[in-house]
Amino acid sequence: MQTKEAHAYDLFLEARALYTGKTSSEVRSEIDADEFEARIRALHYQYISGKFSFGRFTELAGVAHLELREILDALDLSTHH
Repeated sequence: MQTKEAHAYDLFLEARALYTGKTSSEVRSEIDADEFEARIRALHYQYISGKFSFGRFTELAGVAHLELREILDALDLSTHH
């Protein structure tokens, strides 16, 4: 069975590929699972702290709104301030 972190990374790969027009392999070569998780958690902390909006969070994460919500849910992170 897949861990929640691995599932979230897989969701990110698909979402980022759709968002950028790249393949999942290209996205995987740009950011590995550990970098992904560290980046999402750091961005999430800033978002929860009120430093920027959810829209800006999606831009910085490089995925669409719905996909980011799924990724956060997979990591058990809140989507609300």
